Amino acid sequence: MAKAKKTKNEEVTIEDQSEQLQSIGDITLSQKKFEQCEWVFQFDEDEPQIFAWTSEDMADEDPTVTFTIGNTMGAYISFKNKQSGKTFKLFARELTEEGMQLREFQTKQNLELKKDIENASENKEA
Repeated sequence: MAKAKKTKNEEVTIEDQSEQLQSIGDITLSQKKFEQCEWVFQFDEDEPQIFAWTSEDMADEDPTVTFTIGNTMGAYISFKNKQSGKTFKLFARELTEEGMQLREFQTKQNLELKKDIENASENKEA
């Protein structure tokens, strides 16, 4: 499944010649940035487990955590809960029948959505 990128500034325009919409105000979305922060993982409602944090020498950079798992056998990232001993693991594996079915389902949904958008566009022009 492809990643979706979030954008901070998004403008939505509605074009409909039969109806004019009146603006009733502006909406501003803000995301609080942590000057000092830590990154955690959590199993259900268990105690969050810290796996990374900012340090004083990060003043000149925008701190982020990025995971990359290659498509090779043995490529994985795992986290272990100290209290319960549970392990959370992200890994690559050979495509399974279940994966093929999910991929086909997603492709079918994408095609149906594309057709719906095209039909809506055609109906709008008529």
